[in-house]
Amino acid sequence: MSIAIGKRYTCSSCGCEIIVTKAGTGPLTCCAADMQIKEATPLPSSD
Repeated sequence: MSIAIGKRYTCSSCGCEIIVTKAGTGPLTCCAADMQIKEATPLPSSD
């Protein structure tokens, strides 16, 4: 698993969020489980 700079990861157990500032390999873990990439929130339309 590749860790990319600028991606936001979140823990499903405790809600902790991190932003990656240094690329690397391997899974990010928190609360003894792998962290998941947080999806981007869509911006509201500008009608």
